[in-house]
Amino acid sequence: MDTILTLKNISKIYPGTIALRKVNIEIKKGEVHGLIGKNGAGKSTLVGIIAGMVTPTEGEIFLEGKKFTTLSRISSRREKISIVPQEPQMVLEATVAENLFMPDYIKKHGRVDWKEMNQQTEKMIKAAEISIDVRKKARDLTVSEQQLLLVLKACYVENSKIIILDEASASLSHQDQKILYRIIEDKKQKGGTILFISHRTDELLDVCDRVTVLRDGRTMETKDCADLDMEKLAGMIVGEGFKFRSYREKEHSDHDVLLKVENFTRYGAYKDVSFDLYQGEILGLAGLRGSGRTEILKGIAGIEPPDIGEIEIKGLKTRFRRPSQSAKAGIAYLPEDRESEGLISILSVKENLVLNSLKKFAKVFHVSNKDERAFAYDLVKKFEVKTATIEQEVNQLSGGNKQKVVVSRIAAAEPKIFLLDEPTRGVDISAKDSILHIIKEKLDKDAGVIITAPGLEDLLLICDRILVLYKGQIVKEYHRGQVDEKELFMAIQG
Repeated sequence: MDTILTLKNISKIYPGTIALRKVNIEIKKGEVHGLIGKNGAGKSTLVGIIAGMVTPTEGEIFLEGKKFTTLSRISSRREKISIVPQEPQMVLEATVAENLFMPDYIKKHGRVDWKEMNQQTEKMIKAAEISIDVRKKARDLTVSEQQLLLVLKACYVENSKIIILDEASASLSHQDQKILYRIIEDKKQKGGTILFISHRTDELLDVCDRVTVLRDGRTMETKDCADLDMEKLAGMIVGEGFKFRSYREKEHSDHDVLLKVENFTRYGAYKDVSFDLYQGEILGLAGLRGSGRTEILKGIAGIEPPDIGEIEIKGLKTRFRRPSQSAKAGIAYLPEDRESEGLISILSVKENLVLNSLKKFAKVFHVSNKDERAFAYDLVKKFEVKTATIEQEVNQLSGGNKQKVVVSRIAAAEPKIFLLDEPTRGVDISAKDSILHIIKEKLDKDAGVIITAPGLEDLLLICDRILVLYKGQIVKEYHRGQVDEKELFMAIQG
């Protein structure tokens, strides 16, 4: 089988971190090649380089023998490389047919041939066994339907030689995953090459011919999937298992229960979820994307209330319908997307820090600026926020320091329960260590913390217990000292 794509000694260095270190991969024409690694292993950076969205610091790219030191988005498309990203990107006000053929609409006598375009779209989706009206607007489709249409576009409209599916199956329903696998097999039979990125070991072994494992920005191994099973692949991904570190050991009694979650169910997201959170405990929720982690936190906080179930705070049963209700009860929620949900980017560091604590500075007809400044200075010092001045715009800070601002702000309101959704997501190693230290050492010791993380090692470092979620249900519970990273990785795979 001929080699279609070779990556030779590819490195990518960002300020403060090395994303890729001399990565070498050969991808053969007509194969489905899997790419897997823990969060932070360098998958997204590598995919960005192949798709022409990221410029490598060093290394060479060979496409059917042609040498490139870098690819632009235009040159990548010219070489017939398409990418289907994790989150569907469609023009929501355009129809199914328009999105599939955009920007190269079918034309006749210089005008768009809507009839022919709709007919070709209908033929395509019928062959794929998808039931969608081609005149429907993209905003009226499910995420799963949008993702499948983007796969069809890459495979059959753009007719690309190399199709990168970056976690494209993560948002698909079980039935739509089967459709995706059929499309992949058809494209492979026609000589197309698929680079398939996934966190699921079972999926990679079922779909791919070979798989490459990245760890800490390096290529570890490339193996034939026929020679692997889930346990062998998990060992390649994780390396030497890393145990719960004994930062602290606690004994709890029923009197220490701070929060009870009872029979939480939100249809399509999670089902029959029940657990306790103890006073002073850090409780981790581990699971793959789509396992229900974020949805459960939003359910507790009243952002996306459950359909069934209730919570109990210090013996009082309730269910929050609005975030303002949970905030009054002493619950603070840190969102996964700090840029759009956690910060007001046009405000200063100081103004963001005091948002949750304005009542402390309220006078009869005004807010005390002097008290605000003193309060903000104390938070910057305590939580080690690196900023030129507290009047600096918060959007000028690094990702790690933005996250510290959000954590500082919610901690300043002195909640009794912290819901922290991936607080270390998208920050460099130094910032991650600092944020984990803050959570472990500087949040109220009488408070309880529920935390999710982009990497299992974060949970292993600071959690007292870890609950494993799989397809919206709790399937395992581990106490400190009971599990290593390999075992936990296998558990989240189901």
